[in-house]
Amino acid sequence: MAIYPEIMGRAVVITGAAAGIGEAAAIAFYKQGAHVFLLDIDQKKIGDIAAKLGDRAHAIPLDITDPEAVLSAFAAVDQVGCGLDVFINCAGGYKKLLTVEKMDLEEWDKTISLNLRATFLCCQAAIPRLKKSTAGRIINVTSISGRTVHAASSPAYGAAKAGVTQLTRFLAYELGPFGITANTIAPLTTLTPRVAALRSAEDIERIAAQVPLGRLALVDDHVSAMLYLASDGAAFVTGVALDTNGGRVMM
Repeated sequence: MAIYPEIMGRAVVITGAAAGIGEAAAIAFYKQGAHVFLLDIDQKKIGDIAAKLGDRAHAIPLDITDPEAVLSAFAAVDQVGCGLDVFINCAGGYKKLLTVEKMDLEEWDKTISLNLRATFLCCQAAIPRLKKSTAGRIINVTSISGRTVHAASSPAYGAAKAGVTQLTRFLAYELGPFGITANTIAPLTTLTPRVAALRSAEDIERIAAQVPLGRLALVDDHVSAMLYLASDGAAFVTGVALDTNGGRVMM
């Protein structure tokens, strides 16, 4: 993984940091010398990760769907006193795989709230803090499901993630005058421990066969993109949806 010396000392807030891409991002930015804030509803898990990382890691429990909790979490970031330079939104997901016809309103609303509304809430809270940075960055994690349609995803999830991409373009447009960039990465199915446990070897092989690079994504594929977007080398990159999908979808 590339080294970015300019990231040393910067403050990075990551939602969904208890597992998967969010956890890997927290570890990677910490190794780059950043102050890392791990935000997640799983208080024990982020506490354990922060304790293993060291003094520059801070665990802040957060339900990202709760507006008051979001404000409190960012206030807790303020109390540490190192500002905010990079906001990474990894939290999201869905519970049920249903067609549009069979999806109940509760599942639709919960999925939109967790993925789109929560991103709005967190970005809105991050903006005034990022305006004080000389290297402000917003990196929202979307999904291949927000870029194209395939059967193994939720319509609500795909719609929400497509909405996050458009929201991020508005952020890029509005925050450009303040020197803040806003971009997304759109991962393919990623070979996390959870995915490996849920899918058979045959299923993984089938998905990989659809990818020009011949494999599923690894968390480091996405984290490497995040590090680049947070670096000085990406200072003129904004409003971009970076498809970290091995060529599965080309747009």
